[in-house]
Amino acid sequence: MAESDFGEARFEIGAVISRVFETIGSNILLFCGLALVLTGIPQFVLQFWQAINFTLRPELTPGSYVFSSSYWSMLGISVLVGIVTGAILQGALTRAAVMHLSGERPQFGQCLAVGISLILPMIAIGLLSGIAISIAFFFLVVPAIILWLVWAVVTPVYVQEKVGIFEAFGRSAALTSGARWRIFLTMLIIGVLLWVLSIPAGFLTAAMMATGNAFLIALVGAALSALNSLVLVATQASIYVELRQKKEGVAPAELEAIFA
Repeated sequence: MAESDFGEARFEIGAVISRVFETIGSNILLFCGLALVLTGIPQFVLQFWQAINFTLRPELTPGSYVFSSSYWSMLGISVLVGIVTGAILQGALTRAAVMHLSGERPQFGQCLAVGISLILPMIAIGLLSGIAISIAFFFLVVPAIILWLVWAVVTPVYVQEKVGIFEAFGRSAALTSGARWRIFLTMLIIGVLLWVLSIPAGFLTAAMMATGNAFLIALVGAALSALNSLVLVATQASIYVELRQKKEGVAPAELEAIFA
């Protein structure tokens, strides 16, 4: 992950992180609405079902439900639903983030329509990158991290630049070249922030477990999943905008001309 210069400009971690939260804050209803509908609701249903059928049943030995066929059936269904809704969310939130960063005002229906139209490509990108990174991780951790960084902006590239799937992977590799250590640090900082935010949620979940309130247990878990999703997608989009600006001199306001 050798670092190289971008000429006079350099990938700014602080600017990227600031851009992430400014984007979310300026479109809080849109981002939260999309994340809750596409991530929160599926997660809520799964966790509520798991709580009332397994977790909160005192007669069951903790962890014994992993041997239940009904548990694996529900988990399989939820994984399939999550793949579809996650693909829509990736496309929708990426489009919303880039629109905002380009000076446009994203609309819920418009972004959702983009996400729905990109279901199959987003699933393909997720599967291809996931399989490749998993194989790399099986051999060594470092190659998996490198691949993850090389393809850090493959989703915003595909959504915004209207290229082919394999071309998007190559384009992401070209954009991230020379900036991967800084991208890694950016994602690490975001990951730590999300982890810190998850600590009170963990205490709250434990408290809800003690009361046996399945609804609140599922609600806290779903909200945390939605938060993680929207922050991570906004981070990818912000990294993409930073790379386009610093490596190619494309100002955020000019990105919409490319999309159009």
